[in-house]
Amino acid sequence: MIEQKFMPSVLIAVNDLELRLLMEKTFKTSGIETWTVDNGQEAMKMALSLKPDAIVTELELPKLSGLDLCRELRQSYSNWTPVILISNYIDELDAVLGLELGADDYMVKPVRMKELVARIKSIIRRGSLCCNEPNQLVFEDDQPSPQLLSNGELSLNPDHFSVYMRNELVDFTRKEFELIAYLLKNKGKAFSRNHLLDVLSSDHPLDERIIDVFISRIRQKIEPNNRNPQYIKTVRNVGYIMKDIPTIAEKIK
Repeated sequence: MIEQKFMPSVLIAVNDLELRLLMEKTFKTSGIETWTVDNGQEAMKMALSLKPDAIVTELELPKLSGLDLCRELRQSYSNWTPVILISNYIDELDAVLGLELGADDYMVKPVRMKELVARIKSIIRRGSLCCNEPNQLVFEDDQPSPQLLSNGELSLNPDHFSVYMRNELVDFTRKEFELIAYLLKNKGKAFSRNHLLDVLSSDHPLDERIIDVFISRIRQKIEPNNRNPQYIKTVRNVGYIMKDIPTIAEKIK
């Protein structure tokens, strides 16, 4: 039996015609199925209907900006398609905002096509590893199943980018999810901020304080008492650790 090869797909949302055509040609030459649009509204429609494996969007996009597109996909539709933002100029504040809204990466023009293709393949591969594990995890009656990654009253489904706290679904951006998933898989181990930055797989130098921002946002969503966190502890002069918390059943044994 001949194994079918997976052909990744990318949606290009770029207003710059010359750049859009160059990207389309480059991706197709690299064996990537490609769709193109020139505004954010059309990008939203195609992202939801065609379900591409990744999206490349300009930050300064007509009708719906790249940031707004990312925000709407994540918050309104719980769509976690990897997104790369492209702009004439992106400072660290824009980069942090984009990552907080759920973007996976960003690039500054002029875009180097080989680098863009490499990043696209990288985020698609990471998404595949995250969401298509050999032992597929499923939900039963819309509640976390016993097979999910869990710690205390916290449960995580790598297949659906879903996090549950006390059986209630909690909204996470992709970067927040990647961070909590890594800490949960390695509970009991302390990691430096620089190490956690590498986990987020950003190819750009960012201030390690962005990890503090993400941890703060995660704590607000999962900690019963944010002033005295139980799950994610700060390790002085090191970074952060996910404490191994027993379930209620384990506590009464």
